[in-house]
Amino acid sequence: MVSLEERAHRNFCDYMRWTSRLDPATTLLDESGIVATRASSDFPTSRSANRSDRSVAPEQWADLLDAFFAEGGKTACVNARIGEDDDLTDVLLERGFREWSTTPEMVCEQALEPRDAPDGVHVRFASTADDIAAYARIVAEAFAHLLLPEDIALEAIDHPAEFLGDDSVVALAEIDGSPVAGAQAVMLDGGEIAYVSWVGCSNAARGRGLGDTVTRAATNAAFDRGADLVTLEASHFGEHTYARMGYRELYRYRMLLRL
Repeated sequence: MVSLEERAHRNFCDYMRWTSRLDPATTLLDESGIVATRASSDFPTSRSANRSDRSVAPEQWADLLDAFFAEGGKTACVNARIGEDDDLTDVLLERGFREWSTTPEMVCEQALEPRDAPDGVHVRFASTADDIAAYARIVAEAFAHLLLPEDIALEAIDHPAEFLGDDSVVALAEIDGSPVAGAQAVMLDGGEIAYVSWVGCSNAARGRGLGDTVTRAATNAAFDRGADLVTLEASHFGEHTYARMGYRELYRYRMLLRL
């Protein structure tokens, strides 16, 4: 039986596979225990990898990763599970990677308590290309606080065909008819599990609890569609919000960067 921890990690890998569909310029490596994506931008999170299994030794894994990322730039990002992937971490640190941060793997196993949106806020789900463009701008503004360049965020999200697809839902919070916060949930593994990503709020609307509002809506939409588990990787800005909502931490990833 697959453990909850392993199921959550596999969901993260599946989400990486999903993101590789967004841009024809993105290349996917999915073999020998590696799931990695290489976009056209030479920025670490655009050239990212997970260890999907332990089928090869860490030195061989690192060799394969180096060969994959040798094209198109110098940067790279690896998410290594603390405890599970320490052998791989040791090898990558010897090869010029540095630990940037740790991020919690958080899970939600049942629908969250519904709550009314704050006064003056309307919540709905994206349905048009304009909605996705507005969502991309929100995330670009929000993730600047995590040092993600605006153009990288826009390139990652402004793909209406995929973000409005049957396997994706984007919750939006509006004030006076304008979207100011959003979150996505992607249905994976035949719809049995979902991945929440790109939770963001515009600077002007911060401090009103809208991260909770849109994440709660996206999470519950995934359960309504049949998921029995929802997972996410939280930034240090969001992890306490998700914990208060009902998500819980399973383990942590080291985010290892090569710049």
